[in-house]
Amino acid sequence: MPQTPPFTGQLNTSSYNKNLYQTKEEGYPGLYYHDNNLVSGSLEALIHHLVPTVDYYPDRTYIFTFLLSSRLFIHPYELMSKVCHLCMEQQRLSDPQADKMRVRKIAPKILQLLTEWTETFPYDFRDERMMRSLKELTHRLASGDE
Repeated sequence: MPQTPPFTGQLNTSSYNKNLYQTKEEGYPGLYYHDNNLVSGSLEALIHHLVPTVDYYPDRTYIFTFLLSSRLFIHPYELMSKVCHLCMEQQRLSDPQADKMRVRKIAPKILQLLTEWTETFPYDFRDERMMRSLKELTHRLASGDE
């Protein structure tokens, strides 16, 4: 009967390309790319990659894929809490002296992310903790845009 060779015998480490998976320089540390496609990352790095900035908005396929698969590792209300915290931290939305122009630039992107989330996974928002975080973030965005 034929036998499968041991796994260690199948690996040829001399041909291993150490640059195969490389972190994009402009990305968040901990994200790994192959041929300019995101292939892996820590949960924290992937969450950072989800949150828009003034100069960045995540790809729609990434948003869908991450929101769908993240629930295996983190509850949606915990993810929402982290997203809200990152939005406020990165964009200084908790600082009353925040640059109004910066808030005006980022607010539509954050609202677009929240819109995609609520439309794609509406059942996530049946949880009161989700709604509380959503209301808090939208209130901060609205008050910062006055």
